[in-house]
Amino acid sequence: MLRLTVLGVLAHRVRYAMTALAVLLGVAFIAGTLVLTDTIGRTFDGLFVDIYHDTSAVVRGQQAFSAPANFASVRPAIPDTLVAQVRAVPGVREVRVGIDGYAQLVGTDGKAIGNPAAGAPTLGQAWNATRTMNPYRFLPGSQPPVTATEVAIDKHSADAGHLRVGDRVTVLTKRAPAVYRIVGIFRWGSADSPLGASITLFDATTAANVLGEPGKVSEIDVAADPGVSQAELVHRLSGALAGARVDIVTGQQVTREGQSAVRKALGFFNTFLLAFALIALFVGSFLIFNTFSIVVAQRLRELGLLRAVGASRLQVTASVLGESTLIGLLASAAGLGAGIGLAVALRALLVAFGIDIPSTGLSITGRTVLVSMLAGTVVTVLAALQPARRAGAVAPIVALQAPVTSERPRTVRRTISGATVTGLGLLALLIGLFAGVSDRLVIVGSGAAITFLGVSIFGPVLVGPVARAIGVPLAARGTAGRLARNNVLRAPKRTASSAAALMIGVALVAVMSTLAASIRSSISAVVDRTMRADFVISSGGQAANSIAGLSPSLADRLALLPQVASATGVRADTVRIFGSTTVVLATDPAQVSQLFDVQPRQGQLATLSAGQLAISQHVADTRKLRLGDPVPVTFVRGVHSFTVGAIYGARDLAGDYVLPIAAAQQWFTSQLDFQVYVRLAGGTSAEAGRAVLTQQLKAYPSATLMDRSEYKHAQEAQIDQLLNLVYALLGLALIIALVGIGNTLALSIHERRRELGLLRAVGMTKSQLRRTVQAEAGIVSVFGTGQGLLVGVLLGWAVVAAMHSQGVTRLSVPVLQLLLVALIAIGAGVLASVAPSRRAARLQVLQAIAADE
Repeated sequence: MLRLTVLGVLAHRVRYAMTALAVLLGVAFIAGTLVLTDTIGRTFDGLFVDIYHDTSAVVRGQQAFSAPANFASVRPAIPDTLVAQVRAVPGVREVRVGIDGYAQLVGTDGKAIGNPAAGAPTLGQAWNATRTMNPYRFLPGSQPPVTATEVAIDKHSADAGHLRVGDRVTVLTKRAPAVYRIVGIFRWGSADSPLGASITLFDATTAANVLGEPGKVSEIDVAADPGVSQAELVHRLSGALAGARVDIVTGQQVTREGQSAVRKALGFFNTFLLAFALIALFVGSFLIFNTFSIVVAQRLRELGLLRAVGASRLQVTASVLGESTLIGLLASAAGLGAGIGLAVALRALLVAFGIDIPSTGLSITGRTVLVSMLAGTVVTVLAALQPARRAGAVAPIVALQAPVTSERPRTVRRTISGATVTGLGLLALLIGLFAGVSDRLVIVGSGAAITFLGVSIFGPVLVGPVARAIGVPLAARGTAGRLARNNVLRAPKRTASSAAALMIGVALVAVMSTLAASIRSSISAVVDRTMRADFVISSGGQAANSIAGLSPSLADRLALLPQVASATGVRADTVRIFGSTTVVLATDPAQVSQLFDVQPRQGQLATLSAGQLAISQHVADTRKLRLGDPVPVTFVRGVHSFTVGAIYGARDLAGDYVLPIAAAQQWFTSQLDFQVYVRLAGGTSAEAGRAVLTQQLKAYPSATLMDRSEYKHAQEAQIDQLLNLVYALLGLALIIALVGIGNTLALSIHERRRELGLLRAVGMTKSQLRRTVQAEAGIVSVFGTGQGLLVGVLLGWAVVAAMHSQGVTRLSVPVLQLLLVALIAIGAGVLASVAPSRRAARLQVLQAIAADE
């Protein structure tokens, strides 16, 4: 039977080729993602080991809370008086004082280097003249900064900004922009920079002024004397600093944390690509199922003959599963090879996003090989399981019968099964979207997959009425259309299975299109309804991102202009309130009413004191809060209890909590504005206002000036950028679906070659035969596309409803865009039938009539 299995694959190698291609594409994405992740991990694991090799202990601030993904979380600064205490501890050989903060370089072209809002961070650090614990490797002709007018920069930034030693460079920090002289260019270990981050080194005094806080340092790194272990040094430091609110950890732990941080930084990218790899394999499973179903149907007499000469049911089933296993292994092996090449392309994609990865050899681990081979093989075998069971059930008597290709679907049973599976999928989807469970993404993904499976099970029941309706205009055009419609109706399960793969691809595109349109519509509505400011100046950062921003000096500078009636910055920080991690905003309460309509319900935002906060009506209703009630807030720097001073309704604009700027100056870790809002003075035109603001912003090249319309377009552009990437990756699933349609038609032509020969013999022309096959593809494509649009819009509605609390308050279905998607999908499906239709037209009439299977 093993020999028979191999011969079976070889005998049908052309039929199985497209099946192998679907598996290959999915496995290539899995392998490429894993290879890239392992390569980055290995590279930076080594870098962190080298950099912290001589660091025995680290003294740092205690973390007030652990922030989940997508929230910025930093540790509080610690008093610089601890440095002397650390130096005095027995066993301490050397001390390095760390001072970190935001610093962004401006290149020779006048543009800010890097995009910390959407890429790698731009950091400033203090230079320490230590013999050890130094990650910086200065290039020849370079030296560290020693005065308040000097800086040193990383090689990656120097190359990007065309900067050299001796050049003068503008550096943006939380202070007003200032010009420094570059005295050194360095590497970070063996890399030009850590993951594309920009690093600017200042002398310690300047760093404390422009990056940190007077009298505070970010951390203290300690090297031990020979013979003193890391654990022993941590023990001694803990005793000497007892009572201080600090964490003291070993250098080995810091190394592990750094390695973990790199993996976490790329975790979303990794999950994102793996999700599309799984989608590709899931779509490919329908192609595999259809291919094996057709091949088994075409080999009924062969299988019946095997049973007649003594093969058991189990042996026949095992033989077909063996074929699927062999195909899965071969395709997975090819996909693994393709994935190694894809890893190089993915690395280039990361570089395009500003995340630079040192050039090292690719890391191909046993895990990557095992996961890739198992994923492709298991999906192939599972998809072929039902056709294999059907093959094993073939009776010996079939060897003496003519093949029968028509299907009689069990409508009642299939309807019940499809409805049940679809219901379970929708239930899982709703639980994942609305129940607030952990592993939400896994539950939502599983629910969507089960829903698609249920719809595909139910598909054959719909083929009859839908195909008849679709085929009406085709049938009216002549014999070719009528034959196409009848051929589709004759094999409803095959039609539904072919359409299912296309349905999934179109549905996913419809979901993303509906979600994107709804987000755009919601943003536009919020801006139109609540924004009174004439201009927005953005740093490009998000509210949850405290790494980038604008110096508060910008808002102060603009507020003094005679053309400006009001100008204020908005800051943000990550905090913990009522047991949940969230983002709070802070702004000048006196300016709020001039710039925004926050829909006040109770109290006055304009009169908020430093000990008060404003909350949304949603929080007030949920927590049963009233004016004057206490609200404890846990900041990175500590815990403080505020009282409710105002309640507002515009939650989609301001979130759930707003603090006065005075409270932010005391408690926020970042003193940067992520946006500045400006309202022009009466009598100042928009053109004149733009001109004066543009002139002021020349000193702040990281700032972007936008009016309300431009601001809305900028928000939409961010959505469209991500959407285009999603479309490109979903294109892989659509390609596999279209390959499935072409493969199904090709196998169908082989199955019906005698019938096609008879049609040619009784007068059908080659052109009519081609049109018949292409019309079949059109019906299948319309059926699958229609299912996909319906399911996609329904799922899109569910996702939008689940995101109501995140500010997506308006459902918008992009009808024209979805119609364009439908036309492209249908056209591509018909295009996929061109090669099979030509093959059908080239059939030799006499040979085709003589075919017996």
